[in-house]
Amino acid sequence: MRKSFIIFAISLFFLFSSVSALTKVPVDVTTMSIEELLNAMDKGYLTSEQLVNIYLERIEAYDDMFNSINQLNDNAIEQAKELDKEREEGKLRGRLHGIPILVKCNIDAYGMPTTAGTKALKDNYPKENAYVVQKLVDEGAIILGSTNMSEMAFSAGNSYSSYGYVRNVFNTEYTSYGSSGGSAVAVAAAFAAASLGTDTNSSVRIPAAGAGLVGIRPTLGLVSRSGVIPYDVERDTVGVLSRSVADNALLLNIISGVDKNDDKTKNSKEMNIDIGNSSLEGIVIGVPTQYTKGSSNYSGVMGLTDSDIYSLVEQSISKLESAGATIVYLDNFVKSSNLTLANNSMSGITLCDGFNNYIKGTTGSVRSFNDLVSASGKVYDLSGYVGGCGGKLYNKANKDAMKSTYRNHVDKYFEEYELDVILYPTIKNKVFGYKEKGSISPGSSLGSVIGYPSITVPMGFVGEFSYGIEFFTQTYKEEKIYNVAASFEKVNGNTISNSKLTPSLYEIPVEVSELILKYEEVLNLGNDTGIVGEWLEETKEFLTNYNSYENEKDIAVNLLNKYESNSIKYLANSKIKYFEYIVIFMIVVSCLIIYSEIKRCFK
Repeated sequence: MRKSFIIFAISLFFLFSSVSALTKVPVDVTTMSIEELLNAMDKGYLTSEQLVNIYLERIEAYDDMFNSINQLNDNAIEQAKELDKEREEGKLRGRLHGIPILVKCNIDAYGMPTTAGTKALKDNYPKENAYVVQKLVDEGAIILGSTNMSEMAFSAGNSYSSYGYVRNVFNTEYTSYGSSGGSAVAVAAAFAAASLGTDTNSSVRIPAAGAGLVGIRPTLGLVSRSGVIPYDVERDTVGVLSRSVADNALLLNIISGVDKNDDKTKNSKEMNIDIGNSSLEGIVIGVPTQYTKGSSNYSGVMGLTDSDIYSLVEQSISKLESAGATIVYLDNFVKSSNLTLANNSMSGITLCDGFNNYIKGTTGSVRSFNDLVSASGKVYDLSGYVGGCGGKLYNKANKDAMKSTYRNHVDKYFEEYELDVILYPTIKNKVFGYKEKGSISPGSSLGSVIGYPSITVPMGFVGEFSYGIEFFTQTYKEEKIYNVAASFEKVNGNTISNSKLTPSLYEIPVEVSELILKYEEVLNLGNDTGIVGEWLEETKEFLTNYNSYENEKDIAVNLLNKYESNSIKYLANSKIKYFEYIVIFMIVVSCLIIYSEIKRCFK
């Protein structure tokens, strides 16, 4: 009933809102990758200012349903204008020039308070960008705003804070998961091109899976945590949430690297991951049956996986095999001692000292963990964490030894079976109501405990909800799981789509899309004189100033008719045939040369 009401409300929005007030461009940004957005900017179909405005308009129109945005950058439009000017002058700052990105609100973004989802930190302003945020900015990104989250990153089951619940992007009566729920929902609703989240136990991958996104937890120490409010310093890492594997790899390439302020990154490096020629041929994938299928004799990660989700896993494995991967079933992979460690986090011990170290880089009324404990505006009581203040890591050595044993156990399987990756469902159980305490039972704690990387990729829907498959590998082998993930994305037929609750705010006539194809076809031929040149100029003017027109369809039809009637089509086809003749001639000449050489060799 509620869903029907939401769809009705959206229809009323379109009926009574002023369409002329909306920003329109001749491409649908809600279904575009970062590379496609950049290409559209290069071709003049889109500016960074327009893209920022489109995202802000979408947030205004839809985010009341989801509560995914915590703060917005008041300077985003001015920053976009500056970046557009630089693009016109041929000056590009880097790989994200003009692209709006969102960050989880426990990551410092200069000019906005870092709240970690609690109003107790509503005036906690950073003195500078977090290391990862600055690296995005240096590449030309615009930090559009920050996203809501589970307060202090405490919950994977939902994203509930003193700013309210974040709702599921497919059905607002259900959970977004957590703690990076806002980062996931905002990207899935096309409020930004991508986002950053944080992952302690599963807090990037589970919300990403629930929103139909790609989400990575990188090797612990690959990415800096400087300027990030900590939860468990032995597990915390920044991760990326995106709508495609390629977008995800692009952002991880940018934010990785050594940071002198985070000694965990001393063995890091700036990544240069290339997934252009990804293939599953020769890839060996381990499937731990205790995670993947489970058993009714157990609970938690070893419990029985929901039958519909397991069916998706089986279909995914079949597609991987058909594409060339070798599947190895691992029947005794999970040990009870490892599960004990997985459930025994250091957060209760390190939270206090970690926060006290972090808060030195900000201004505001809260100046210590004790201040935070006593401050109002929280939904969780933090007093139980005070006992960890002062470095009382009484069991750290024991836990380090357990982690070492766990790593050796995992590495033994990789070596014995010559595995490239291990897979399992990101979530084993069906999505639940946003106020409920449902079961997740993820295998994703595997990477969190020992610091190994893993990535979730959408594997399909059960009803209206998305579920993910996760690929796990050894440290600093991100390129391996990205290549497997990209291959799976391809064989599974994943495409960038948009939630039915958040359709595009403007309609692009079919004729406009057809015109773009014709325009690029003629433009690529290089003939910009005479009738062709006039048509190209007229079409370019229309596409680059699209937002100023109200009769887009009629203009596109007129330009398409000119394409057909003014010999432009004939000239274009003639040019194509001319190039075909050249190619054929070159092939014939090459064959004659090869034949002559062979004949000479046999004399």
